[in-house]
Amino acid sequence: MKNIILFLLLGSINVVQASQKTENLTVLISGYGHDNGRIVVNLFRKQDDVMGKPFQSQQVSITTDRLTATFENISYGEYALIVFHDENSNGSLDHNIFRLPDEPMGFSGGYVLGFFSGLPSFSKLRFVFSETRKNYYIQIENYEPEGDEYY
Repeated sequence: MKNIILFLLLGSINVVQASQKTENLTVLISGYGHDNGRIVVNLFRKQDDVMGKPFQSQQVSITTDRLTATFENISYGEYALIVFHDENSNGSLDHNIFRLPDEPMGFSGGYVLGFFSGLPSFSKLRFVFSETRKNYYIQIENYEPEGDEYY
């Protein structure tokens, strides 16, 4: 009887894993003012603290005025993005003497860092990655993407 229960449990785990479809999430980044340093793209899941360690992170060298970062085999669901221009390539977001970010940033969810916006949170940055939305656009400064391929 124990073997039958174990077999059924393992079978149901495999069914759940098979139903979690994964795809590549592509992030288009633009709006950085110069090509010094690199772009850091941090991806967060719902259970992650957006002020802490990201689920996945990429550092992209600046070679053109539009860059892409691709996160491979991501399960459909809710995510958040924080992007910053690591101008001095030190691997971290620098802050000024008032502890405010000192390097240009971009966020998902239409969030804009400001005095009245409060700190970023998952709910403020949230977007849905799905079969119909596999690409996401992050603007660091003032740039509009062409077409509606990116959201």
